[in-house]
Amino acid sequence: MSFAFARYAEARAETTSPAQLVVALYDAALRSLRGAQISIAERDYAKKGAQLSRAHEIVTELRVTLDETRAPALCAELTRLYDYVRQQITEANLHADAAPLAGAILVLERLRGAWATVAGTP
Repeated sequence: MSFAFARYAEARAETTSPAQLVVALYDAALRSLRGAQISIAERDYAKKGAQLSRAHEIVTELRVTLDETRAPALCAELTRLYDYVRQQITEANLHADAAPLAGAILVLERLRGAWATVAGTP
């Protein structure tokens, strides 16, 4: 990554609301999952593994940053959904099968839509 790009990314993170950052994380996870679907179809297993690892890392980050003291019921539901998504990613990775990713993508798309409404972004 170039120095200029790193500075741009840092400045963007500093001026972006927390809700917009969450939307950006969902977008990145969804890009990785869709890319993994293509990689599986093309039998590019190295790329599939990298994309699924990235998506798994993002969903894990979303999970561990939940503040359960503020909204325990909501956090419990999000934990359940994130665990489901991570399980589907693992299944897709272990079996080089894109089918489990459809459910994971659906969950993340719906969550992204809700967060986008909160953030006031499209």
